Amino acid sequence: MRVLVELHDELELPPGSWRGGAAAEEKGWKVCRHIKPSLSGDCLAARKDRNYPGFSVRSASRTWKTHPMSDETPNPSTGPKAGVEEERQKTEEERLLDEIAEQKDLIDALTGDTKDGIVHRASHEKRLGQLEFRYQLLVEKKRLARVLLKFQELHGDLYSEPCLICLDNIHVHASKNLLETFSCCGGFVCKSCALDVRESGVGLDKCPLCREFYHDKTVARRSAQLMALAKRGVSWAQSDVGQCMIKGMRGFEKQAQTGLEWINKAAAQNYPSALYELSSLYRDGISSELEKSEEKANELLLKSANLGHVPANSILSGFYFGGTNGFEKNLDEFYFRSSVTLALDNTREGAARVLGSLHFFEHGIPEPSLYLACYYLNIGVKGDRDGISSCLYGKSLLHFANRLHGNNITNGFNALPAAFFWLRKSRDMGRNDAREQLKEWETAGRSLCAYCAKKAETGEKFKQCSKCKAQWYCSKECQVEAWRAGHKKDCKRAAILKFEDYLNAE
Repeated sequence: MRVLVELHDELELPPGSWRGGAAAEEKGWKVCRHIKPSLSGDCLAARKDRNYPGFSVRSASRTWKTHPMSDETPNPSTGPKAGVEEERQKTEEERLLDEIAEQKDLIDALTGDTKDGIVHRASHEKRLGQLEFRYQLLVEKKRLARVLLKFQELHGDLYSEPCLICLDNIHVHASKNLLETFSCCGGFVCKSCALDVRESGVGLDKCPLCREFYHDKTVARRSAQLMALAKRGVSWAQSDVGQCMIKGMRGFEKQAQTGLEWINKAAAQNYPSALYELSSLYRDGISSELEKSEEKANELLLKSANLGHVPANSILSGFYFGGTNGFEKNLDEFYFRSSVTLALDNTREGAARVLGSLHFFEHGIPEPSLYLACYYLNIGVKGDRDGISSCLYGKSLLHFANRLHGNNITNGFNALPAAFFWLRKSRDMGRNDAREQLKEWETAGRSLCAYCAKKAETGEKFKQCSKCKAQWYCSKECQVEAWRAGHKKDCKRAAILKFEDYLNAE
């Protein structure tokens, strides 16, 4: 997919423009959109699924059937076609509840406690887990959508502009994670379209909007273009220039006072990122240029957050949770702000860790879920620096498996190798609780063969699996049999980084 925008350097952007694309159309510049075959259809459909993929008891399914959401009297069935039409009219939520109820009935009907019977049952329990996760995530997605609507009712509609490739509206002020900006023309495309362009083989060596080469630009050329946009009144460029000057980076000399002036220009346009940056500067101060002021910092932080800025809402949620930095402890507001953060940008590791922890500890939320604990903590591990997310994620995988399979955990469905994998990551980041937990698991593992359950004699050393290092065996024969019985799958699955992939792995 290409977008050709005819830009002319002699035409200036109107003051207050967030980016060049909107100004281009206001000026009457020609914007031609041509769909390239390699990026049409399936590619666009696939990109819309990247944000969020779409458990309940059996009675919930029957409630859907006996208490339909519509008050209209249903037409009587007139044959097979009516049944087909009724099935089509079911929501995805209803269909998942029906499948969950059927799967539970199937599992309840299974009998026998032989090894083969346990494996057969475990495979159906795994399928149940997959269905329940899909349902839980669908419900959570709807909850976040309601939270965002409530947020806009309280603070006004969020500012958005269309991506110049797919034309989808993007909350451009929410998070830099949602778009990719170009200093050559001041335009932007959404992250999904930028990824599509890269995956197509076309690459992003040229700006997809004005077609200017930019990978071979010098630092000086890039900084000059950014400054040109800032002088034209592009708010994101003004904010970037200011931050670069304060820190003395990306080709800009360190000039704290001048940098502060540029950030103030962007803040005067109510650009949330600039307001957030100013808040941080007032909280920490800049030697002689800016005196610390918690009151001013909090005022700017609230303003930025209420305009829908993701980092501001994320930081604010932490202040409400701890009752720190001039904010009173308010767990409801903490939960609300964390949810707003993820409703706008579901890649935010900090907010995801917070919600994942709440689900894991079953604290402060109406309906805690191990599925959502795993899901959110898995997002949190991507930016894990202190080992907390990795430790909790590893433990949540183990709790999840115990909930799904009970005491009948068998080879091929064992979460212990995965739990070892993540707690070792946590230990390597310095977490003492992860180190102590690993010692406890290793002591227990060395004393019992993971295949035949033989106990180790005093001084006897069992063989350790060389791949996952999470299982021990009394003999080579037991190790081989366990590998064939399914430990091979457990080893392979242990290092899968994404929870959905882990849950669906064979």
